[in-house]
Amino acid sequence: MLDETSGRSAAVDEGDRHAVSSPAAGAGVTRALRSLFAAGPGSPWRDPVIWAVAAATFCAYFVLSLYKLLQLAPSSYDLGIYTEFVRQLSQLHAPIDDVLAPGFNLEGNHFQIAVGVIAPFFRLFPTPATLLFFQALFAGASVFAVATAAFSLTGRNTGRLIAFAYAFSWGLQQMVDFDFHEIALAVPLYAFSVSALVRRRPAAAIAWALPLVFVEESQGFSVAAIGGLLMVSAAFPRVLRAASAPAAAPAAPPAAAPAASPGGARDYRRVALWGGLFLVAWGLFWSTFAITVIIPHFNPLHTYYFWKDGGAVGGGKPFSLSGLLVQAGGGWPTKAPTLVLLLLPTAFIALGSPVALLALPSLALRFISPNTAYWGTAFHYDATVMPILFIAAVEAIGRWRRSPALAWQSRAPAFALTGKVRDLLHSARVGAVRHGGAMMAAIAVALAFQFPLSNLWHGSTYELDPHVAAADAAMAVVPDGATVQTTLDLLAPLAARTDTFWIGNKGNPLTQYIVFDGPDSGYSPAITNVPGFIAQLYPGDGYVAVFDRDGVYVFRRG
Repeated sequence: MLDETSGRSAAVDEGDRHAVSSPAAGAGVTRALRSLFAAGPGSPWRDPVIWAVAAATFCAYFVLSLYKLLQLAPSSYDLGIYTEFVRQLSQLHAPIDDVLAPGFNLEGNHFQIAVGVIAPFFRLFPTPATLLFFQALFAGASVFAVATAAFSLTGRNTGRLIAFAYAFSWGLQQMVDFDFHEIALAVPLYAFSVSALVRRRPAAAIAWALPLVFVEESQGFSVAAIGGLLMVSAAFPRVLRAASAPAAAPAAPPAAAPAASPGGARDYRRVALWGGLFLVAWGLFWSTFAITVIIPHFNPLHTYYFWKDGGAVGGGKPFSLSGLLVQAGGGWPTKAPTLVLLLLPTAFIALGSPVALLALPSLALRFISPNTAYWGTAFHYDATVMPILFIAAVEAIGRWRRSPALAWQSRAPAFALTGKVRDLLHSARVGAVRHGGAMMAAIAVALAFQFPLSNLWHGSTYELDPHVAAADAAMAVVPDGATVQTTLDLLAPLAARTDTFWIGNKGNPLTQYIVFDGPDSGYSPAITNVPGFIAQLYPGDGYVAVFDRDGVYVFRRG
């Protein structure tokens, strides 16, 4: 037996079969929910360890992001942008986001209407902490999706280790550390969709993938990739053959196991083929329509902003295949370490599954860009890749553990692997099956000391110094609903209750208030004579200082 816990994982599939045949009232709803969430007996939704991991994920990520907010130490102006975006939606207004630019409709930047699901909660709790709460919640919820696939394909104990490794993978840490972004919603959607895909539940995989196109305009290409893999699995069933973990160590060669019912196979092929085709069309349509029609319509320059970087695609230039190849072929001293670091959390086991190909659209869009900021690991771009690669690793382990070449080598010499390379690959696969979960968990612990999670045990993470108190007092001077210009660090708290402009933007109107944090303004070098700086920016416009403490000023006009 390759995993002593594999027998327990079979209860998931048994629970699903029981749900299908149950005659109780509401069985249809129960079947639908179990199809989406796999909440059968023995599932991760009933496992206290997975609940503990998910709760720890939520708490750790919420604490880290919340204290960055309380310390007024944002990574960029993005939290301010999304705070105003959600505030406008919560008041049923057009998403005019003055933080990004005066009078700018944020749908002219990204097609991200899915963020509106947070708006009703923001109406009840109008603070940027609400966005951070849901970002951490989405990360925690995605743990259940990864665990569901891992329990089903690798067994309970291995599944617990893989869920832990995923929960604290560096890609999720970077997302949380970099304020708030719309892709936080994509993480659980990818996790549940791909989890259903590897467990051969095509309807659930399709249902979870559909909303991804409303999270951000480029996600449609990954949705199309999910649809393409569904279609391939319909035509070639062996592509995703690890449907569930074996109930116990086999007593006969797998060839003697009972075959799946023809009707069930036909149903799977029909749903996967036509549903996959629909996903391909759905994803490509929405990405193309958003990039060429929706975003330019709302953009003041009537263009897709992210073509500004130039290159071989977009920006009004004719397409050049040679230019595209040059772009993709450059920057590999940065791109190659990114790829290695992406695969490292799965101990490179993800390379053994075709599911890993679902990460290609996201990586390709980043790597063909001439903007070097997309190539590395410093920002939030890798968060959506994490659930794909971890579930790919799960599928690979499930595939190998059911492989006759692994389980029956000693009793079936015909399956024996020969040659040094094949022996090495065979040993690696056996090691992955037996110890893959432990390796991933160990790597997650080791990497935690190199990424933001390590801040949890640093006392400085929780310190609120007198300068923060001065900034909080300054912001309290500004009444709700006022117009205000402010520095980078104060954007998000003020955007939750005022019409806020970033003072670094050109073309801002004359606002009722200016709140300026001299030491932490974001200007380099720091502004030391703040009243003189404001008088220089707005000569003769009547701004009078009404608050001055620890380098933080409030100016009121008139």
